Amino acid sequence: MSTSLAMRLFGAFEVVADGTPVVLPRQRKACELLAWLAVHPGQHSRSRLAARFWPDVLDASARASLRSAIWTLRGALGPARAWLLADRDRVELRADGLTTDLRLFDELVAEGKLAEAERVRGGDVLHLFDSDWVFELRAEYDDKFAALLDRLAQDGDQDYAHRARRLRGRVDLPADTAPTVPEHELVGRGTEIAAVRRCWDAARAGSGTVVAITGDGGIGKTRLADEVLAIAGADGARSAGGAGPSVPFGVWLEALRTLAGDSLPDAWWPQALSGLIPAAAPSRPAPGHDLDRVRVFEAVVSLLTWACRSGPVAIVLEDLHLADPSSLELLTYAGRRVTKLPVLLVVTRRRLPPRPDVDRVCAALRAGGALGAEVDLAPLPRESVRSLARATATLSAEQAEQVVAVASGSPLLTVELARALAGGADAAEGLRSATRWATGRLHGSARVFVELAAVVGRDLHRAEIAALPGLADPARAAAEALGSGLLRERDGTIGFRHALLAEAVAADLPDPLRSRRHAAIAEALRGARLNAPRRAAEIARHLRLAGHDEQAVAHLVKAAAAARSVCALVEASTLLTEVTEIDPHDPDTFVELAEVEAWRGLLGESDAAFDRALELIAPLDRGALVSAWLRRGRWLRGGLCIPRECRRSYAAALDVLDRDPDADQDARIEALAGMAWAEAVTGGVAAAEELLVAVDALTQRGPVGDLLAHDVSVARAHILLRTGRFADSYAPLIAAAAAANRAGRPDLAFPSLLNAASAAACLGAFDRALDFIDRSVPLVAPNGLLRLGVYAHSAQVAVLCRLGRVGEAAARCDQGAVLAERLNVSELVGLVHHDRATIARTTGDWDRAACELATALDLNAPVGRALARLYRADALARAGRPDEAEAELRAVTGEPVSPADFPDTLVARMSAVQGLIAARRQDPELARRRLTEAVRGWQRRAGSTGQGYVAALIDLGRPPLTALVEPDRELAAVTADLRGIDADVR
Repeated sequence: MSTSLAMRLFGAFEVVADGTPVVLPRQRKACELLAWLAVHPGQHSRSRLAARFWPDVLDASARASLRSAIWTLRGALGPARAWLLADRDRVELRADGLTTDLRLFDELVAEGKLAEAERVRGGDVLHLFDSDWVFELRAEYDDKFAALLDRLAQDGDQDYAHRARRLRGRVDLPADTAPTVPEHELVGRGTEIAAVRRCWDAARAGSGTVVAITGDGGIGKTRLADEVLAIAGADGARSAGGAGPSVPFGVWLEALRTLAGDSLPDAWWPQALSGLIPAAAPSRPAPGHDLDRVRVFEAVVSLLTWACRSGPVAIVLEDLHLADPSSLELLTYAGRRVTKLPVLLVVTRRRLPPRPDVDRVCAALRAGGALGAEVDLAPLPRESVRSLARATATLSAEQAEQVVAVASGSPLLTVELARALAGGADAAEGLRSATRWATGRLHGSARVFVELAAVVGRDLHRAEIAALPGLADPARAAAEALGSGLLRERDGTIGFRHALLAEAVAADLPDPLRSRRHAAIAEALRGARLNAPRRAAEIARHLRLAGHDEQAVAHLVKAAAAARSVCALVEASTLLTEVTEIDPHDPDTFVELAEVEAWRGLLGESDAAFDRALELIAPLDRGALVSAWLRRGRWLRGGLCIPRECRRSYAAALDVLDRDPDADQDARIEALAGMAWAEAVTGGVAAAEELLVAVDALTQRGPVGDLLAHDVSVARAHILLRTGRFADSYAPLIAAAAAANRAGRPDLAFPSLLNAASAAACLGAFDRALDFIDRSVPLVAPNGLLRLGVYAHSAQVAVLCRLGRVGEAAARCDQGAVLAERLNVSELVGLVHHDRATIARTTGDWDRAACELATALDLNAPVGRALARLYRADALARAGRPDEAEAELRAVTGEPVSPADFPDTLVARMSAVQGLIAARRQDPELARRRLTEAVRGWQRRAGSTGQGYVAALIDLGRPPLTALVEPDRELAAVTADLRGIDADVR
């Protein structure tokens, strides 16, 4: 057994047992857990540790992951494993014999041994980790070290004072900063300015619009966009804009943060924006599916609406050609909505490289009437170039003509060439000549600053400037660099006047030097006290460009988590795939990738990633196996709803748990409840009941978490629904909704209440059904869950029509139409048309019903297609259009029949429609025969309302209230039609 254990937390994390370095495991979470325990020695609750390190999964899965991490650490520590103690409830890193450099630093400072304490700090705390707790700990020790430097500076050494100021992120640019290149009036853009001004005037009047400015690099897009903001500012409007980092929603970030300001109202949407605007509200884990993605989009629109409360708003989103997929999706969504707000949204893009996805966004906005103007900036005329060159610098006639010849109508190139020629440079290589001339006049730290600014590719904040390594005095270096004319200062940041200038300077750097500059920028970004999650992807990019791939892994993982937090699944998948390419041996990454791919609907890719994770997990690491299988069961059970695969996952988890005498009880409860749900919905009622008996035995030992309570109640309810005990299902469904609400998951509470409504409808208790639906409505649209809001209003329409309250049904349908229009999802618009058809069928407006059903089918409404066609054929026949009705009947045979169509009723329905068609064609004998067949078909189903409920639920992926069958009512209707035929014959 080891007698001493030392841990180094300044710089890279290192562990030494009895003087021998410990080879730490590859799993990042395990190492991070050990570091946290070193900082916080003593006993800690397993539940709290699991929630801290695995906050995005259920408690049982988190505890299984914690157990896996402890198992991994004990194996890595070898003889020193005795320091890491764990039982069923507690985890402890023994303090006796344990030393850390953080504790040594504190002790030396307390003893006044400042010089020795300074030598102990070998770098940032836990240099390769960037979790929130590490970020806070690093900031704490940065402040302590800065205070130590202040004390050392009292002896007169100002280098200590300077280092302290840099550590605190303080950079004050000198008042006599050299001027940058002055802005000139726009030359040759009168037509374009007039077009944009017209759009701004319309926006001020309340008719918002989008303006797209397109042109080659350096043609003046940014300058025109700045002019828009200046015009808006002169009119007293709020304005926001700027290009963003390469992260999800990157082009929107600066504008959203500007509009949000410091204080947001007490509403649902600031919390939904917490992943984009950290100051908006405390963040919460996102399930990572489309419901929350739309919630983020709707929250952005709510922010825009709130920002307009005191006047119009102008927003500029630059460099759309570099935008991430999430930014483009949000532009499509928000762009359509600004037409009803006093908002002008200006976007800029280059023609090249081609971006078909950007073209699709513009086409969608154009089709929706939201694209007010498309400004295509052409090269400036020769005379305009000549005027701009002479306004920029004092040039001879020959030099002015040389600028005109080389600039090719580019305003940026015109300005830079004019400056370079006036300074005696050769303009033969165009922009490269100009940037070489400008940087050639710089020396030492000023040149280094320009090179760093070039490779970072965006404006640098003061805290980032303060953290730049290799600069003795960052403030002076920045001031001298501004004198080059390549940079400009704006709102406390410093960056290149144009992206092409930065690209030209960076391209001129030799490869080894460029790599060093990328490494320096990564260090600066990590040292600056800014929002770490949003910087993670950027830090990783610079580390990879510097050749430090392994260091980039932790930042890529963090960037993927940040992407998931705002439901940017495409970006999360890309980042996680990049991690697996660098480190193909970490099972946790493959499990995370498998979940992301599943939520994207890529089940093949998800299974491949999950299979790879299983290959990498050690057979004896039961905690990791249980955690992986539970997570898979959860994502297959959610919006994906694949019960058989879900059952396989929970069965595998139970198999591992059965072989583990110390298995976590919460994990067993979750697996049993999930298995019970899967058995219930796939028909294994007896097996499901046995599983719930086991759950009851375990839950009697103590309370369970809200989400687990929700799962148990849902499983119990599905057994009752499957067996037709609809009234008995109310209580567990209500309990499930309450538990989900306590857990802050209205998206889970909603289907429980809608299932309860459907159960009541199966019993003919339509007033009770309406009450359940009405209780579900406040859970959805007010929380940004607009898709579920459309479903809720659709359910209201079905029940209100059944109660004969058609006017109220029409009002609810209109409310659903508003939500569907805001979402602009064709299938949901189709569902609204299906609801309108329901109203029309109730009132006997058969032509309207047929028309609405045709639209619903064209838009792929989430309803049973075969059943919808039968409804349409019935409406056409009753409207006196037998030929069309017959054609619709033929189309029914071409549709796939699913449980949502209630296949055992289709023959009776088809016979009834055939009877109506025959009656319209004056063939009473055939009409009587077909209607009689329909009567017999419905008689066989009489008294079986609700049969097939669960099967239809699985097929539709939501409670099938609008498709439920009432055989007795159908029998009465067909019998009335038959009597009508007999009456006509007599």
